[in-house]
Amino acid sequence: MLSNLSIFVIIAAASGIALGIPAGMLLRRKNRSIGRGAVSIGSSTVSGRGAFASRSISESEIIERCPAIEVSDRDVGGELLNYVFYGSAENLRLVAMGYGMLFNHSPQPNVAYYRDDSQLGAELVLYALRDIRKGEELFYNYGEDWWTTRG
Repeated sequence: MLSNLSIFVIIAAASGIALGIPAGMLLRRKNRSIGRGAVSIGSSTVSGRGAFASRSISESEIIERCPAIEVSDRDVGGELLNYVFYGSAENLRLVAMGYGMLFNHSPQPNVAYYRDDSQLGAELVLYALRDIRKGEELFYNYGEDWWTTRG
């Protein structure tokens, strides 16, 4: 014979499962983007993933400071080659952490970046070139060299 405590535990567990599965499915369906601060990541109308303003951003405002690792260009290959930035020398590349890698290209960018050498190491600093509306996709210009090296 089951004790009252055992019956309660079984009913509580079954109720949690019965309510948790539909709630999880509903939340997963509604929350298709991830984000933090001024940036969220979602499906781009241009290509794959893209970065979007999760709030209005003012001209010249810093959007994100991305810690970066500087590596030799020999260390970069395959698909990663499409996600690195020029380093402090001709043969060095910056691998940006954070959302900085996911901004798509536009010849009319609304974002630009510069390298900052902090006490902790290199950072890629992304800032707004103009006022940006909430929900607008964030773009920077990859530069002519990027396109010529990829045909």
